[in-house]
Amino acid sequence: MDIQQVKVEILGRHFNIGTPAEEYNTLMQAVTMLNEKISAIQNTGRIVETDKIVIMAALNLTHDLLKMSLKDDLAIGDFERRIADLTKACDDALALL
Repeated sequence: MDIQQVKVEILGRHFNIGTPAEEYNTLMQAVTMLNEKISAIQNTGRIVETDKIVIMAALNLTHDLLKMSLKDDLAIGDFERRIADLTKACDDALALL
């Protein structure tokens, strides 16, 4: 796995983040989403302390993620494991033919 260093800007600060090359686009989407949440919170004008803004943005994103990943009390990871099990069962069955 090839790790590349990516320069990103969050809340006006620059960071170098190591990420696998195949996850670059996802990382950049995450940075964009975080910056959008931070901007939305800043624009309300109710919170001015940087640490509180970042905590609220992280909490909002985590809440959004949980709402999307928990469907009918079954987490996405459970779906992925079940799909992997079904795929293996199909592969095993095809190998017998």
